[in-house]
Amino acid sequence: MSTDGEIVRAGFERKYLVPEGAAETLLSVVRTLLPPDPYGGRYTVASLYLDTPDLASYRREVQGKWRLRRYSTTETVFAEFKAKPEPGKVHKRRTALAPEACLALPAGKPSWFQRAIHKQSLAPTRLVSYTRDAFVGELGGAEVRLTLDHDIQASACQDFILPGMVPTGVPLTAGRILEIKFEHTLPAALAQLTAELGLLPESFSKYRTAIEKIPPPRGYPTGARG
Repeated sequence: MSTDGEIVRAGFERKYLVPEGAAETLLSVVRTLLPPDPYGGRYTVASLYLDTPDLASYRREVQGKWRLRRYSTTETVFAEFKAKPEPGKVHKRRTALAPEACLALPAGKPSWFQRAIHKQSLAPTRLVSYTRDAFVGELGGAEVRLTLDHDIQASACQDFILPGMVPTGVPLTAGRILEIKFEHTLPAALAQLTAELGLLPESFSKYRTAIEKIPPPRGYPTGARG
């Protein structure tokens, strides 16, 4: 592992689209199973996504997404690369940046992120923000992290800026996005809960949805592969 990058998570992930009518029921049960995460359990998240000139990440020509992410609980910005080497499996590399280092991009550190920017001609494309309820703890003898995102909005952005909330963005979905991250097997309690609520695992990419909701100018190759 490179010394200027930190692998913070490698495991499995499942996503579900939760209707608004089921969200409070879901949260009430989850609160009996898991404590809030160490950052208070609710905060806003803003991500500035980068892509190649021909939108290779959106079109899945490359297996992963580059982004700059910031949480409302800190001034720190995180340079991230998130990939799914196989269905359901997630690998994330992340490095913390001071705000001034973020604004200095594409120059400066982290060098692994800077190299990707120059090698693949990455540039900002979409800013996505949302409110997150987050829980983390042990279930069935293994750590699990559960998040429920709502008020998901996006706007076009072509500049390296400090990621912040989208004040008047385009809504990406009417429901909420549930993500469960676990080490090997989905805990039985959460499998039962999602089944009782009639939730089925499905694919939902905030970035890809943002591109589709806010199409780039004509001439961009946006035909996405399955």
